[in-house]
Amino acid sequence: MILEDDEELLGLEEKILMGEGYNVIPFNHYQTLEYMIDFRPEVILLDVRLGDGYGHLLCQELKSNPNTSNIPVILVSGSKNLKHVAEEYSADSFLSKPFDVSELVDAVKQFD
Repeated sequence: MILEDDEELLGLEEKILMGEGYNVIPFNHYQTLEYMIDFRPEVILLDVRLGDGYGHLLCQELKSNPNTSNIPVILVSGSKNLKHVAEEYSADSFLSKPFDVSELVDAVKQFD
């Protein structure tokens, strides 16, 4: 699952990962924790600044809920302190923007 509010980047991420054989569910907006519990994605690419900047808080919700805590979350951002944000909000990994194709694929593959 990809949650990214930049529609151009969302489309690019989707195309790349589908080209690698992944089933991708793209969203350009926030999804509720309840939706994540019901859907149970295998990996979530989550933009830190999703919508009004709530991506990191969604990550924290996912990781603190026993129904979703085992879903790997990769925080994605152009922020210079992304490593710190990922640690603070319990993300499993992070991917700094801009990234190249191999970095995106490698970030997801680590959770295969």
